[in-house]
Amino acid sequence: MAHNPPSLSPALQPLLASARPSRTALLCGIARARHQLLDGGEVFADPLALEILGPELGVAVRQWAIDHGPGGHLSDRGSFSEAMRGALAARSRIAEDTLREAVAAGATQYVVLGAGLDTFALRRGWPKGLARVFEVDHPATQAWKQQLAAGAGLWMRPGAIHVPVDFERQDFMQHLVAQGLDPHERTVFAWLGVSMYLAPTAVRATLERIGTQMAPGSVLVFDYVRRPAPKELGRRLALGLMARRFRGMGEPWNCFLGDTELQAMLADCGFAPPEIISAQDIMRTLLSSRPASRLQRAMGGLLGGVVRVRVGDGPSLL
Repeated sequence: MAHNPPSLSPALQPLLASARPSRTALLCGIARARHQLLDGGEVFADPLALEILGPELGVAVRQWAIDHGPGGHLSDRGSFSEAMRGALAARSRIAEDTLREAVAAGATQYVVLGAGLDTFALRRGWPKGLARVFEVDHPATQAWKQQLAAGAGLWMRPGAIHVPVDFERQDFMQHLVAQGLDPHERTVFAWLGVSMYLAPTAVRATLERIGTQMAPGSVLVFDYVRRPAPKELGRRLALGLMARRFRGMGEPWNCFLGDTELQAMLADCGFAPPEIISAQDIMRTLLSSRPASRLQRAMGGLLGGVVRVRVGDGPSLL
């Protein structure tokens, strides 16, 4: 599992190197765009995934897809890039499916914590009944995204609001409420690709704020990296190698959660028993159209999965 981040064409490498706000946000954005180009958006359709990257990067990503797609001179099958974009597409699909189900049952607000290059707030066709969307992210990353969006002629839909927050140093809930979030309204939170980069204390604080301050029945969707058991030496080594790669990009993994620890933390923070969608569950369902590659199976055992959990003492929105 000593794999590099998704392979990049020479045209992409300097762009990635200069993306100081969040290199991992850019990598996730590239993966979503590749999913549209190489997989037809089969798992997660995002019509703006390529546009949000901007014209220069968009051309480079499109050329990469031509080179690695059917008829191209390079094969993408079984690569780290294929495995990662499948996992990223699946978690986005789960979050937005959850949002649609919850809005149909009465939720009115959507909060994207650590939004990166997520395009939901820019897209048309929000579920009927969804009144407000809040994008929360580090100020530098958010400013970078706004610049990319403006350059592509993309604008937030009415009802969408940027909320710049440093999770490690600021109370994101205070900032959300100041920007119009109503904590008494049932709300869906998507918190994807963030928990592993935060200190454990910041992860717990985030869970506490949602679980104790939001309306009962509100829903949180998030992913995490599962801490290996003492006997899982191979998995421990593989996770260490992956974590080292991200540390080399300046965005180290800081939080690993054991299954029992995760469930106890959620209960302590005011949540009902969670639904944990494992990587194996995702491969059997959302990613079942193609046989899993050896790398996908290996990665499926590495990461934790996607959690859907409800703020306790309220009706289920799912």
